Amino acid sequence: MKRFAQSLYARLALVFLLALGASYATMYWMFVSQMEEARTASLARSIATQVRLVEEILEAHPPAGVPALKGLRLAPEPPSAEEERATDSNTRQISLLKQRLAEELGRPVAVVASFAPEDGLWIELQGGGDLHRWMSFGARKPHTHRADPLLLSLLVGFAVVFAGGMLLLWQIQRPLKRLGLALESVGQLPRLTKLPVEGAGETRVLSERYNDMVERLQLFEEDRATMLAGVAHDLRTPITRMRLLVELEQGSRRQAMLQNLDDIARITEQFLIYARGSADEPVEHRDLGLFAEEVAASYADRGVSAVCEGKDVRSPVRVNSLRRALINLIENAIEYGGTPVLVRTSCGAQSTRIGVEDAGPGIEPSQIARALRPFTRLDNSRGGKGHCGLGLLIASKIVQEHRGVLELRNREGGGFVAEIRLPVAAQPH
Repeated sequence: MKRFAQSLYARLALVFLLALGASYATMYWMFVSQMEEARTASLARSIATQVRLVEEILEAHPPAGVPALKGLRLAPEPPSAEEERATDSNTRQISLLKQRLAEELGRPVAVVASFAPEDGLWIELQGGGDLHRWMSFGARKPHTHRADPLLLSLLVGFAVVFAGGMLLLWQIQRPLKRLGLALESVGQLPRLTKLPVEGAGETRVLSERYNDMVERLQLFEEDRATMLAGVAHDLRTPITRMRLLVELEQGSRRQAMLQNLDDIARITEQFLIYARGSADEPVEHRDLGLFAEEVAASYADRGVSAVCEGKDVRSPVRVNSLRRALINLIENAIEYGGTPVLVRTSCGAQSTRIGVEDAGPGIEPSQIARALRPFTRLDNSRGGKGHCGLGLLIASKIVQEHRGVLELRNREGGGFVAEIRLPVAAQPH
């Protein structure tokens, strides 16, 4: 929820809502003010006409005959005003009505509001004598409609415009969000997928350019993998011939030459593994505790042991590729760390872990990120013999293909840990 509130879509929606609400509220206030002013002007004309008529009747007839007129209420004094029932709205309307009456009658007019026994207005007459100085008019009845038609129409218009604006913003936001997620996966997924080209013109251009980038990256990856695999494959034949020739030799340097050929063969194999990947390997559900014990058993004579903290730590994996990753980590721990080496398997709520712990001096924290770069050797921990700097990178790539992560860290009290973390239920890519 917090992430959505900080998104561009939420901010644009809030700005659009405030701007649209302010504009419609202003529009409604202007319409109501104009309508109220028009009603007051019409009421003032009606009252002015009646005032003139009554004043003419009072001049033409004796005061005793005036009360006989039906519906006419005259009094020498208006009722006392109830100040507590007066409101700012009433005061403003009476002031505006006095102004309009003065314009219609051509003279100042005294107006007094009355709230008992019924609401009304008392207007001072001219020439009515002491007994007929004030004339009463009933107050305008309040609007009886349940919903103001103007307010209802403005609310409908507001809802339609706001919904249309939100739809337009969503058509812009959805491709941008999809593009952001796609860019986040660059460098994490082994194979990128193209985006659908849809939405507004600008977002379509972004999607098309992203798809072009994906095509170029895939072509570059294919060319790189083909080159590495081709070079490594082509090196196998001359290495095999050289091994046969060396084995026929009986010189003093025969053993050293065989060792160098073994190193070259190992480097070549690393290139092939890195270029080939593991996407074509089937997925199996395996007990990772037993799996780690099987791999560690081959190195038992070199000080490697395994322990499983938990029962039935199962996960869907590609067995051969994960074995290669674990072997790389164990061999790195033996050669660059120090024995004893412990392969620890455990299971948490979100992930299963296979950690390779050595007793070596560890790595400087600033150098840990460099250890995962290709063809990189760390001066304090690399011998540079029989390795091309792809061991950790291959392990990291295999773990990523399992939707996991390879974490490198120093142990408290000495030593180093390379830990494979795999999701509990996620299938590999």
